[in-house]
Amino acid sequence: MLQTTESLNKILYYSLYAHAQKLELGDETDKVRAAEHYYGVSLGNFDRALRIGKELYNSIDIKAPKVGINKDIYFDFYKNDKSEFEKACLLAHLAIKSIVQNKAYCKITNLFLLSRMDGNSHSVAEKYELSDDIIKYANEYQLKKIKYELVDNWNLKTYARYTRGFYVSFSLEYKELVYQAEKRRKSTKVKQLKKKQDEALKAALHRLDNDH
Repeated sequence: MLQTTESLNKILYYSLYAHAQKLELGDETDKVRAAEHYYGVSLGNFDRALRIGKELYNSIDIKAPKVGINKDIYFDFYKNDKSEFEKACLLAHLAIKSIVQNKAYCKITNLFLLSRMDGNSHSVAEKYELSDDIIKYANEYQLKKIKYELVDNWNLKTYARYTRGFYVSFSLEYKELVYQAEKRRKSTKVKQLKKKQDEALKAALHRLDNDH
């Protein structure tokens, strides 16, 4: 599972370097120092942080989905021991945020969630492709536990009714999420019915043509 200190250090180093790229004054060191001040942190090994931050920044596809992490949550996980389940919930929270991005809500599947938790940014992995750390959560019991925790303590709203997958939102009220999900479901059913009617009509006309 998430190697908390190492992973969070890399998040910090990347964030500092990425912020530094937005600044105009000073050389590379000056800009990262300014980013350090902006985030209110003090690096123990500045040169190492700069090197790793730069390597990460240059290695990540510019089109890859990115997501921020709340500063309080970051330091809570950085300073305090967390259980494997708590770490999994953090990964799930960040995974869903990276999928939703700026949208009010979206629909995802369990496999999409697990894939994003596992670091797959551009595709949905097959279940057998998931890492050992993530595959242990690829069952209904563990996924329900994670979703309940995110709803209870991470401000997630989620809804699933006769849908392949489930709807998620961090910004909508629950009633609005339900409305949007049901509206889309109704629209999909109407489209499916129209498609069946069109196919039936096409088949009937073809049959009539052949009768003559």
